[in-house]
Amino acid sequence: MTIATLRVPLDDRTALALQTTSPEKQALLHQMIGYLVQQFVDSTPESLLALMDEMGGEAKANGLTPEILESILRDE
Repeated sequence: MTIATLRVPLDDRTALALQTTSPEKQALLHQMIGYLVQQFVDSTPESLLALMDEMGGEAKANGLTPEILESILRDE
């Protein structure tokens, strides 16, 4: 499988968080983004929103809070 590079506009804060996080976290984020893009392409807007709700619910059930996510993105 070949790898393509896409340019995605991000706000400055998000871009900085991504650029300064560890390579391991960047790789995980790239996988997550790839998965979301595939789901988006293969789905309707309603099913994508349902998927995002499901992912959010699972993250919350596993203890992920907005503060923890922000900390992960800041690589603390």
